[in-house]
Amino acid sequence: MGIRGRIALAISFVTALAVVFLGVAVHHISGLERGRQAMAFQDELLSSALQVYQRDGTLALGAQLDDSALPFALSQAVARGESGTYISTGGDPRVWAATGVGDDKVLSVSASYPDRDPLQTALDKALVVAGVATVVLMAVVAWFVAQSLSRRLRRSAAAARRIAAGEAPDAEALATGGRDEVAELGRSVHHMAASLAARVEAEREFTADVAHELRTPVAGLVASAELLPHPRAVEMVRERAQTMRVLVEDLLEVSRLDAGRERAQLDAVELPSLVHGIVKRARGQRGVEDVAVEVVGEGRIVATDARRVERILVNVLGNAAKHGKPPIEIRVEGTRIVVRDHGDGYPPELVDQGPRRFRTAAPERGTGHGLGLTIAVGQAVVLGASLEFGTAEGGGAQVVLDLPEADPPPAEG
Repeated sequence: MGIRGRIALAISFVTALAVVFLGVAVHHISGLERGRQAMAFQDELLSSALQVYQRDGTLALGAQLDDSALPFALSQAVARGESGTYISTGGDPRVWAATGVGDDKVLSVSASYPDRDPLQTALDKALVVAGVATVVLMAVVAWFVAQSLSRRLRRSAAAARRIAAGEAPDAEALATGGRDEVAELGRSVHHMAASLAARVEAEREFTADVAHELRTPVAGLVASAELLPHPRAVEMVRERAQTMRVLVEDLLEVSRLDAGRERAQLDAVELPSLVHGIVKRARGQRGVEDVAVEVVGEGRIVATDARRVERILVNVLGNAAKHGKPPIEIRVEGTRIVVRDHGDGYPPELVDQGPRRFRTAAPERGTGHGLGLTIAVGQAVVLGASLEFGTAEGGGAQVVLDLPEADPPPAEG
């Protein structure tokens, strides 16, 4: 149950308790008042009957002398020389008034006092109807109040999710008027989102600027390495320069992916043929050697950007060659590509949180700048594909790439 239902339920419950308490109190007070009035009436009736008896010696107004049905408590009070009133219960409830008249005689009057009085019953029914109407009305009012509160909270939550997904903060969605806690929450989220967006944008620009600035000197370094006289020196400088060039190109690619400037050029391609071609070209790159490719079932046609699929698989295969153990296997099944090695598998934090740039999981898994899998994830997003990291049955790291299937051709008329 959401906050809207909980607020409405809580207000309705409190209102119902208040209505029940008030109804019981009114019923009790009205019952006491009814009894007080009945006894006051009988007391006045007894006074009139006593005057007639003392004047004429006759019994009037329904008065009785030494009534055998007189309640014991009232007879005891009269015996002490007191006049009193009393309401008896039982099969024939009555209201009594009695007093002594000399010669140890007791003059009393009584009247029927039913448990259910028509006026009391009507009042109880009115209380029930009014109580139910009040609870229903408060439930409706509480629902609309909670709806407004819930709507504002949902807007802030949706805006926060969009910010977490990398979208720019929407000031209109987060800005809420008023001085209550929800408005304060919206303003705080808006300020936080604006600050984070500014920082992320600054980091993107810094990464892109650094990569662009490094590209020119690295290219010059690679060219200058060819002019060194000693073959071993040429090889060492060339190796370091190539590593720096790969890093710079990866940084540029990450900055473009972060900025959302990459767009896929989707074409219908036959997936098994695409994977075989990628594996053939990947041999010799980033330590990738023998890779076994298995096609399960018939080959499928997928709508994808072949260059970006190759970029994903080359990075995944390079990571498997560097950090895993052979053999490396690729299984193509439908629109799914599964890459598996037989090493120790991915660390739990990578499986749970995904790859993070400039983190290579654990020193024992080798060296690197940690951008390969980050680029693979970014390219999968551009393709509209799903890329999942996990552990294969029997051990080893496993990557599953699910590509969107190509739309069927239109039927011929």
